[in-house]
Amino acid sequence: MIVGVGIDVVDVDRFVGALERTPGLRPRLFTAAERDLPAASLAARFAAKEAVAKALGAPVGLRWTDVTVRRGEHGQPELDVSGTVAARAA
Repeated sequence: MIVGVGIDVVDVDRFVGALERTPGLRPRLFTAAERDLPAASLAARFAAKEAVAKALGAPVGLRWTDVTVRRGEHGQPELDVSGTVAARAA
């Protein structure tokens, strides 16, 4: 088993450019609850989802929309997982 610590960072301007160039990207990456958030929030959520995928071994078939990143009561990120992500995590 490999144990490690990492950090996922997303360049907001570059990420926004990708969303603008590829309109289908937003619904493929984000749940309905996330899609209309500001660009910086979407970039942060993408980084969190990418970290989840890496922590689970980045298996083929994970759906980005099977993770919703929410803001907790005190501003901390919280994850709601379902479907492919919940199955892999189990």
